[in-house]
Amino acid sequence: MEGAAEDIVADDAVVSRPIPPHPLMSSPTRDPSRASRASPTRPPQTLEIFAHPPTPNPDPHPQTVQGTALETRGEVTATCYDTSGTRMATCTTQGAIHVWDRVDGPDGAPGTWRQTAAWAAHRSACRAVAFAGAEFGRCLASSSDDGTICLWRESVRAPGAAAAAAATAAAEDGSSEWERCAQLRDSSKPVTRLAFAPADHGLQLAAAGDDGAVRFYSPADQLALHQWELCNESEALRPGAACSGVAWRVPNAAVTDVDRFDGPEGPIHAHGDIPTLAVALRWPDGANDARVLCYDEAGMRWRVSGRVYEGPAEVNALAWSPVTRAGEPETIALALGADVGLFRVDGRALMDDGEAGAGVESPRAALDATLHHPARVVGLDWNSVGNTLATSAEDGRVRLWSANALDGTWETQAQLVGE
Repeated sequence: MEGAAEDIVADDAVVSRPIPPHPLMSSPTRDPSRASRASPTRPPQTLEIFAHPPTPNPDPHPQTVQGTALETRGEVTATCYDTSGTRMATCTTQGAIHVWDRVDGPDGAPGTWRQTAAWAAHRSACRAVAFAGAEFGRCLASSSDDGTICLWRESVRAPGAAAAAAATAAAEDGSSEWERCAQLRDSSKPVTRLAFAPADHGLQLAAAGDDGAVRFYSPADQLALHQWELCNESEALRPGAACSGVAWRVPNAAVTDVDRFDGPEGPIHAHGDIPTLAVALRWPDGANDARVLCYDEAGMRWRVSGRVYEGPAEVNALAWSPVTRAGEPETIALALGADVGLFRVDGRALMDDGEAGAGVESPRAALDATLHHPARVVGLDWNSVGNTLATSAEDGRVRLWSANALDGTWETQAQLVGE
């Protein structure tokens, strides 16, 4: 494996080659993004819960659904989906990246996952992967323990029926090619968090890791995805910090339209358009916090506009729920040891503070609920409308949570376990 990685990463004109021979899809798997709605007579089904918001679960014992494993080279360290939810990328401790596509049935029903590409991407363990928005083509970012960040693009298919047939055959064989567009290294420590900004903010990648800095990258040529460069960064003032989570605030298109109005010299982009993200930090002495950064366009820098959490519990992950209605409180979920804290935040007030240059001495967050788990929580993700939260804990289970419509109490709707 190390030899393969050396060959592939050696030059700038790198094109991914499949890891031979390795039939990574030995058995079909069920799609964790599917679930059916709960009803008083039928327990919720895990595999459609993100497509249809659930109603309160009448059964105090949520249904458990068993998944099917996908084989990879090395232990999986991170997973991400594209915006369609039908393409998934995983990375491993051996520096490999695997791309999977969901093969749906003829009736459109979600089907099984099939590997379409796999390659040795890094010389050291790969710690994070992230897809850019569909508006920017098939772009994937990855990062590793040696501080390297790579940007990848699926190879452009030549026109014509023969080329289309060859591309289909390569995908079915798991050997589609991805080319490396850029290789960046501005940290000597592991880069463990990657997140692309919402499309409204352009093609922008936030990267963070064990040196405590959040760095922002953009390409000079967004069409060719070439000439990526460091365009900004934000560092914790207190030395020794390590970053354990990054999550962008994702405004709803309708909400953004409400915040945009015409001024005497043309359209004015108000609060909904300000780039904003939450960052989790930890220090060797046991201090932890989660803060919100807003971009100050006038000063061309990122400002801390508020703290969501500060305390002894280590923040292992965080996720900002999508904005669905203008003016309503937003929720930031924090993985605090074996608990998940749901914090209500006033996103508009935080952005006001960011524009005004306010510091972290005026937090605008309140704990709304605590979700207890039997083991340390290491992953969080919201569904597209922000009413269902998926949590991943070290007991090997993924739990799906939503608020009871009657009293607002958060309950486990379903659990997903591996083979």
